[in-house]
Amino acid sequence: MADVRVGHGDAGRTVEVAAGDRLIVSLPEAAGTGHTWVVEALPEGAEVVTERYEHPPGGGIGGTSEHVFVLRAAPGTLRLRYGQPWRGEAGVTERYELTVVPAPTR
Repeated sequence: MADVRVGHGDAGRTVEVAAGDRLIVSLPEAAGTGHTWVVEALPEGAEVVTERYEHPPGGGIGGTSEHVFVLRAAPGTLRLRYGQPWRGEAGVTERYELTVVPAPTR
């Protein structure tokens, strides 16, 4: 089992993930503004194992943090959206999409 890490710059890419691998998605977030990343769609069989926030050194109050999603990966399309969730579609300011495909046998 391995960890496959992706970030903001990987939006729109296709990533290869072997059976049993975890997909770790880390995206910048300014939660103090009420904006947050939420999962919009997971491939069938995928699951969010854990979700956490990581704060860079010297970030300070109101600074940007990393919203980290740890997923049990499955082939298909992963979609997340960024915005103010209570505003519905009108609050969405950005979308993140990633295509997951099976890795060749190791």
